[in-house]
Amino acid sequence: MAAKVSIRTRLIASYIIVTVLSLGVLGVMFSSMLSDYFFTQQEKSLVSRGQAVAEIVTDVVQGRPLTLQARMVLENLSDFLQAQVWLIDRSGLVVATSSGAMEWEGLRLDAREFAEVMNGTVVTRRGRSGQFKTPMVTVAVPITMGNQVLGALFMYTPVSAVRQTVDQVQNLVFIASLFALVVSNLAGVGLSRSITGPLRAMTDLAQEMARGVFGRRVPVDTKDELGELGEAINLLAENLERSLADLQEERDKFQSIVSGIDEGVIAASKDSQLLWINSQARELLRVGHIPLDKLKLGDFPVPLVDLVRKVSTTGQVEVLDISPFPMVVLRAYGSPIRRREETVGSVILLQDVSEARRLENMRRDFLANVTHELRTPLTSIRGFVEPLLDGTVTDEKTKERYLAIVRDEAVRLSRLIDDILDLAKLESGSMSINFDLLDVRELVQRVQNVFAPQAAKQGIELRSEVISAQEGEEILVLGDSDRLQQVLTNFVDNALRHTEPGGAITISVEASETRVIVKVSDTGSGIDPEELPYVWERFYKADKSREKGKKGTGLGLAISRGIIENHGGEVFATSKPGEGATFGFVLARTGM
Repeated sequence: MAAKVSIRTRLIASYIIVTVLSLGVLGVMFSSMLSDYFFTQQEKSLVSRGQAVAEIVTDVVQGRPLTLQARMVLENLSDFLQAQVWLIDRSGLVVATSSGAMEWEGLRLDAREFAEVMNGTVVTRRGRSGQFKTPMVTVAVPITMGNQVLGALFMYTPVSAVRQTVDQVQNLVFIASLFALVVSNLAGVGLSRSITGPLRAMTDLAQEMARGVFGRRVPVDTKDELGELGEAINLLAENLERSLADLQEERDKFQSIVSGIDEGVIAASKDSQLLWINSQARELLRVGHIPLDKLKLGDFPVPLVDLVRKVSTTGQVEVLDISPFPMVVLRAYGSPIRRREETVGSVILLQDVSEARRLENMRRDFLANVTHELRTPLTSIRGFVEPLLDGTVTDEKTKERYLAIVRDEAVRLSRLIDDILDLAKLESGSMSINFDLLDVRELVQRVQNVFAPQAAKQGIELRSEVISAQEGEEILVLGDSDRLQQVLTNFVDNALRHTEPGGAITISVEASETRVIVKVSDTGSGIDPEELPYVWERFYKADKSREKGKKGTGLGLAISRGIIENHGGEVFATSKPGEGATFGFVLARTGM
């Protein structure tokens, strides 16, 4: 894996490379130009001095041979010339030299070396000469008189002298270049900081935004492209912060709304991945014990999973009732989640319709029971009245028995109608309650006296007991004596209908300083614990096994609860299957 190289390092490296390349190219060009310049200046200087010496030689010679007089001139001007000087005649013979070069006198040059200068042209050359072992700068100046070339003046100076000067200048240039390189690199470091510093700050801000932190801003100190970029990133961060805040607010509103409704909500993707579920749905589906991060769609009932997949596949709204648990009915409304006309998932709304379904069943049963209860006495009355009317029955005892049956059925019908009317009054709030102080002992005794003959006839023991702090004290409550007697009558009648011969029914009173508890307990078949919460419902009748052929209207306990609640009390029921049941109520005690 390649090592990470920062932008700052690359910028500094680019500055160094550009500077080195620039200085290198400039150094090479400058060195070449400097060398040419110095050599050119040297040549121009030699030409100028050579021409001056040539004029002097011409004036001295005055047409005589170039011998002694010329040698004297060269010796006197050798310091001025700063070069080795040869004087040649037209034949190329060295006739005179400057001081220190007399060994070259008498040398005859090759015609190629002096032919051009003998044509009256000044000649300059660089490089090796046949007479010297080192490279030389050579300048040849013709000596003329009128239009006639008398000879030539050859001047030689070593290239090394010029090269030494060039090298010294190049050394100075190299030192200056190094200094410029250091200065430029320092400037590059500072410039790179001015670029990479804001870039680093922008990078940090971008990383913080990626982590969901939007409170930080990049300082903008310039008006260049970096400044514009910084302002753009700051604006982006501000817009993202505002947008996410709006999204979070909307999400909180959505979660608050969804969490506040009674229905369960489930969202799933098209590939059956659980996206969201509220607490109500977890409670309805009884998956609250599974951690949310481990909860999967497969943990739900199969019909619900099938509904999710069907809605996601078809894109159609679906409604389904499922019963995932005993006595629980959930209505599931499935709707597709669409994005750009494409179904990407589904959302399921769960409603617990168990109570509505139960009430519906109870109403159906109630109507069936009421219809049956009304039809039965009416049919019975009709069946016994018709023989009396058509004279079929003539025996007086039989007539009396038929009339007694008609009377009993009429009473039964009247009681059913009274119960329905009482229930209607309770629901409308129009039942009158006449509050007065009454002794619960007397209330219990009256009810016991009423049912004692019936209990004895059925072979059931009916007894009462009072538990109080003081023997014989009054146990007073504020209430309607007739309505409370109606409640207690319903309890005892209910117990008689569900207790086998040889069983017992106990009416008990428990009095404390603040409240009075009245209970009716039997030794009958008892009630299933799952049905206990519903026995007080207005249309509910317990398990048919308790009825023993003696059906009630299913309204007595509902009416009793309404009466006790109108007295500010509460009712209760306990039971164990096979061990009997207890129904009772609690009222506040007064008169202490």
